[in-house]
Amino acid sequence: MIYHKLSCYGINGPLLNWLTSFLTKRSMKVVLEGTSSESTTVDSGVPQGTVLGPLLFLVHINDLPASVSSHVCLFADDCLLYREINSFTDHQSLQQDLRHLEEWAVSWGMRFNASKCYILSINKSSDFYYQLDNSILQNVRSTPYLGILLSDDMKWSPHISSITKKANCTLGFLRRNLQRCPPCCRQQAYLSLVRPLLEYGAVVWDPYLKKDIDCIERVQRKASRFITGDFRSSTPGSVTRLLEKTGLQPLQQRRQQLHLTFFYRVVEGLVPALPSHQFLTEQKQGRKIRPVRHSDHHTSNIVSQYSRNNSRPYSVPQGRTDQFRNSFFVKTAQDWNLLEDNIVTSKSIGIFKAKLAAVHHH
Repeated sequence: MIYHKLSCYGINGPLLNWLTSFLTKRSMKVVLEGTSSESTTVDSGVPQGTVLGPLLFLVHINDLPASVSSHVCLFADDCLLYREINSFTDHQSLQQDLRHLEEWAVSWGMRFNASKCYILSINKSSDFYYQLDNSILQNVRSTPYLGILLSDDMKWSPHISSITKKANCTLGFLRRNLQRCPPCCRQQAYLSLVRPLLEYGAVVWDPYLKKDIDCIERVQRKASRFITGDFRSSTPGSVTRLLEKTGLQPLQQRRQQLHLTFFYRVVEGLVPALPSHQFLTEQKQGRKIRPVRHSDHHTSNIVSQYSRNNSRPYSVPQGRTDQFRNSFFVKTAQDWNLLEDNIVTSKSIGIFKAKLAAVHHH
């Protein structure tokens, strides 16, 4: 079946013949403790572990979104189907799309695993149920998607609890196995194996609750003791001094830099999936408003929504919920507007990151 799709993409002649030969007349066997099973033919799928396998699979599923009216997100073999449900008609449309997915799968020799499919209703409970392959799909309060735990209330505490637990386990493993390594080796292990767990997808889930921010920072504070080998100091400020000694930047500060860097990419049109004109509104030119700054504490007030220090400001969207007010474009637009003009007018992403890092370093 994939041969038809390859032909539709303009792949014909010897190349199509070669791919056909690559995919057909394959057999496989299972080897267990030196004993192999009988060979059996492989009638569907692409060979795993090959260079062409993932590309051919994407070619095979690339037309799936055209079979439904709802929004579809595809990544490898993950499929996310979603739409706004405001009426029974919307519910029927989503169920109809699930039937269309079943028909698409049958037509192209594939099958959905209904036991691994779930319904997640965002911000309000649903009285509707949905079917796929004659199975009632389970309603869940949260579910992982591409490594991020999504919750029905769009709060990130469950996800943060999950990643900090995993990071602490990894840190404990390093502590048990790298006790005799020099500090530089232990620090590199933390930067390579632990910190990425705390920052993956942070542009999406950056926390705004103090308890969640502190929960993440506690992992790095433990890491500072692991790196320096100082597990006994207990005087006030001892961990802070260890962090300064290791040169580890606060994770909250790093997340802000990640946000601003991604925001720069959107502004410059470097993220095709997020066209800036759909998500950002340029602020009208006018007098610059600088917020009051205090050296000993931070403030949050209505003036912050209109403050700007540069010539490329963007309007801050208004919302009623904490989740919306702390979402990426709302939260980052405020931080962007407070950047100096020489930063937001950087000619490349590399220059922008360097200037931003210099500001945070000082």
